[in-house]
Amino acid sequence: MHNFIKLALIPIVCFWGCNTKNAIPQKTLGIPIVESKFYKLFPGNTNTDVFEGSGVQVVGDYFYAVFDNRFQIAKIHTSLTASSPANILVGANTNNSNFEGITFQTQSESGFYVVEETAKNGPDYFPRISQYDTNLNLKNTCWTNYTFSSSNSNKGFEGLTWVSKSGVDYLIGLVEGTGKMPVMKLQNNEWVKFVEINLPIGLSFSDYADIAIYNNSKLAVVSQEESKLWVGQINTDNWTIATGGTIYTFPTGDASGTIGKGGNILYGNVEGVSFIDSETVVICSDKIGSSQPSYQGFKAESIHVFKLN
Repeated sequence: MHNFIKLALIPIVCFWGCNTKNAIPQKTLGIPIVESKFYKLFPGNTNTDVFEGSGVQVVGDYFYAVFDNRFQIAKIHTSLTASSPANILVGANTNNSNFEGITFQTQSESGFYVVEETAKNGPDYFPRISQYDTNLNLKNTCWTNYTFSSSNSNKGFEGLTWVSKSGVDYLIGLVEGTGKMPVMKLQNNEWVKFVEINLPIGLSFSDYADIAIYNNSKLAVVSQEESKLWVGQINTDNWTIATGGTIYTFPTGDASGTIGKGGNILYGNVEGVSFIDSETVVICSDKIGSSQPSYQGFKAESIHVFKLN
């Protein structure tokens, strides 16, 4: 055998030093268990009502969702029954809220935390977190000390999740552009970062849209632009994330929005995620943008439940 033929048979990894050790397994999610357009869930709403879904949280038999474009917080029964009186919008619908994430804490005084992506405070921009009681009455609003400049003020916190450790409440944010996760605790009415977590090597999305934790150990991060969901393990004892995990791609479909009959990205606006249990997640979706293909509108402004396979 000639030498050049022998060389051609040597795997490329030998030439380029490729390292597949950090490759993350990938799967495709199946058809959602249930899903619905937001407007269909609330009595009296029509398809002209806009719901820019940005964050979702499971509490008991209800999903709680927040929206970029309204201060109202949705309380939706997990059955996703259309026009059900059990589905309500709490609060006044005035102006854009800039709400990007919602989480629930069960220790001490149970209630919700809702994060605004950023708001101007002096010369810079900071995410701002509001606390609500279990009936969605506003209790207080506190700044974080995580700074963004005007040039990246619209790329702030896209997600928020709560962790309790040794009786102390912690909030973990998710930075849209970098995927960094600042861990914060409340000090003198300010959410102060004391450590920042990085995602595992091999996980690199174009954007990072929301974060959720299950049982203080299982972590989910969703990407809108990638139409993907990563699920892995977090150690809250030392605030580290294990390598690996699984990347789930949302199901594709045809130009009519039918799942499984084509390779078009249908879930192009996924913005929120929360665990229902260790193997089931709820997702919410933002509105379709002017530059997106029209078929992505079939799954926009919606809430979806998926089984992790």
